Amino acid sequence: MGNCCGQRAQYLDELEYKQIVQLHISEKDRTGRSIGKYTLSFSLLPPSDQSCMIFDLLNTKVKVSGCILPGFDPHGECGKECQDSYAFATKENNLFAVLLDGHGKEGRKVSLFCRDYMMNYFYKNYELFEQDPQNALENVIESCDNELLSSGIECNLSGTTAVVVIINTLGIHAGSVGDSRSVLASLPKDISDTAYTQYKSLPFKRPVKPIRKLNAVPLTIDQKPNHEEELKRIYKAGGVVEKLSDNLGRPVGPYRVWKRRSNLPGLAMSRSIGDGIAHNVGVISSPITHTFPLYTAYDQFIILASDGVWDVMENLEVVNLIERFRSSCQNTGKDYPAKTSNSTIARLVCEEARYRWFGIIEDDDVMIDDISCIIIELFYGESVLKFDDRSIEDRKINKFRSIAIENAIKGQMGVVRKDPTRGSMATEQAVIEEAIVELQSEEETQ
Repeated sequence: MGNCCGQRAQYLDELEYKQIVQLHISEKDRTGRSIGKYTLSFSLLPPSDQSCMIFDLLNTKVKVSGCILPGFDPHGECGKECQDSYAFATKENNLFAVLLDGHGKEGRKVSLFCRDYMMNYFYKNYELFEQDPQNALENVIESCDNELLSSGIECNLSGTTAVVVIINTLGIHAGSVGDSRSVLASLPKDISDTAYTQYKSLPFKRPVKPIRKLNAVPLTIDQKPNHEEELKRIYKAGGVVEKLSDNLGRPVGPYRVWKRRSNLPGLAMSRSIGDGIAHNVGVISSPITHTFPLYTAYDQFIILASDGVWDVMENLEVVNLIERFRSSCQNTGKDYPAKTSNSTIARLVCEEARYRWFGIIEDDDVMIDDISCIIIELFYGESVLKFDDRSIEDRKINKFRSIAIENAIKGQMGVVRKDPTRGSMATEQAVIEEAIVELQSEEETQ
């Protein structure tokens, strides 16, 4: 797992992830200037979930693997509960996969509740996905949000992202709220095209040269508060979109949604399930959905992953990693060192993402986020390429235009350190008490 910082890229040919890690953390003064380094050693947590199954679907076989690596504080000072969850299943001619990334104090409860609700919804209503998959995707997510609000789980300052993918005779259907994402890996139209995207090797970032070139086709779009259409809706509902500021008044971290003149909720996405306070100021649970044709001659695999992956890896980097190593994975065990002989391909993606997080830790001394993914390998065990006479159309999603906002809000929490969460920022008792007072005031007004 050595790193090369030369001008010529050294491609990663073998994967092995050890459990004991030693990093050199940068110490910084209040202005952010580096004043030295110290060594930190720690032991990695094994997967909290790793699974692999092969299904019969659409007269072929589909291999699906999933993995969750729980986030943690390398210093061991702060306990962190894993809030990611996932599930997948088939019914008749439908494959259903869902991945969730919870946040807030009750994020784990929210994530697990939504996972179980959506799986039960799929089993009971699978025929709806065959008849009108786009409407079914909207219903499963929005009805889940409604059920959560009446579940007894405290979700005013807790919630979850969700990315859902359905594959059936009508094609590939994807829907999401938040910043968990799905990507399709597909062969290019011109199979003679053998060019590769070139990456320079950097510390904790090793380029992977795949066996063949694949295109990374986004199936979903991240929903951020500074996206133009999302921003308009939030402002119209009385919300504010700003970053937090550090001790020197400089904006830090992602754009977040706030109530006016309030430190709540600080949500770093414009759509989610739960997050009751954020939903009062323009955050919604309506997913953005897309439907795509499935091309049996070209489509190879689909990725669903939380931002623990996407914060440190580009779409094409994940695609290249999977294509290079998926055929040699043995799909057993949770041992270390992690390698293809004791891991699913989903685990290797998560392990590589966590390895990328080490560079962020050395620079910014943060906690590692929960990392999770599902890999759906289409037409598993069949020939590399089958030709058909259908013409391939470009598959594109509707993209948002982002807007830079200069203002920053000085939160009661001060500088957000060791906290990569994209969810509500209410973690201190004073902020929670403020939320209770605001809610009681709103109820009295009503």
